[in-house]
Amino acid sequence: MDISVVIPVYGCPSAVAPLHERLTKVLTDMKVEYEIVMVDDCDTMNSWEEVKKAALDDPHVKAIHFTRNFGQGCAVTAGVRQAVGDWIITMDCDLQDSPEHIPDLYRKALEGYDVVFVRRRQRKESFFVRLFAKWYHQLLCLLSGVEFDYDLATYLIASRRAADHYRSSKDRGRDFGVFLMWLGFKHTFVEYEQMTRHEGKSSFTFIKKWKTAVGIISTYSNRPLYISIWIGAASAIFSFIYIIYALIQYYVYNANPEGWTTVAAAIFFFGGAILSTLGVMGIYLGNVFDMSKERPLYAIQESINL
Repeated sequence: MDISVVIPVYGCPSAVAPLHERLTKVLTDMKVEYEIVMVDDCDTMNSWEEVKKAALDDPHVKAIHFTRNFGQGCAVTAGVRQAVGDWIITMDCDLQDSPEHIPDLYRKALEGYDVVFVRRRQRKESFFVRLFAKWYHQLLCLLSGVEFDYDLATYLIASRRAADHYRSSKDRGRDFGVFLMWLGFKHTFVEYEQMTRHEGKSSFTFIKKWKTAVGIISTYSNRPLYISIWIGAASAIFSFIYIIYALIQYYVYNANPEGWTTVAAAIFFFGGAILSTLGVMGIYLGNVFDMSKERPLYAIQESINL
């Protein structure tokens, strides 16, 4: 098998048929052995019926139906685990990423790269959404220690040896692109214009972005744990300076400053800092707890052509 295309399906049932048709034409014209792995992540729009239809009509399509919604990362994981191609391509189901770019990605990868990432030009989002997203990704890069670009899409091609590392990983954070960037294999970037979404709107809400960010940061870095050290050191220095100031006021100027406001502010500040630090530590302990349970990342209710 030359190429496996992995597609998590969520919230775009009407896009499945045209996506399958375009992928089939592109991959057939490339004259390669291929498969298309579609993973239905249980939306409320009954996308599974479209995925199931495509799999029953075409033996090249592998279809996986989860028991419930487990998230995009788990859907990609299930698809990559079932993929047998020498090259793994991941893409969204909403046709914002054009299947017609696959030959270019494949040729670029054959130049000697293990991973080729796609940067999206002219993203179809408002100015404020793009600005917030850039700040979000900058903070994410700072805290996680993994360098990746806001404009990178889930659209990419990776070699089998890079994908094998992802398959064997037991991390709960399952972002495929971030993991490949962390691996450090030889990679490059190509730029394509983002197409208009075929149906619906993005389900990647602020809450989901926050959860994703926490998962990535706590999976790839322990930098947040050092924040408590920085806060403690800064607080100790500030407290020492304030004590010297208070002693000078008392002995030199015979002043006995009222400290109720200062004390109250200090209590709230240190109380909040302590609770935040405990929360961060709790997240890391929670990851250890989740790993110790050894529960599966997802559960499959039905599959076709696997």
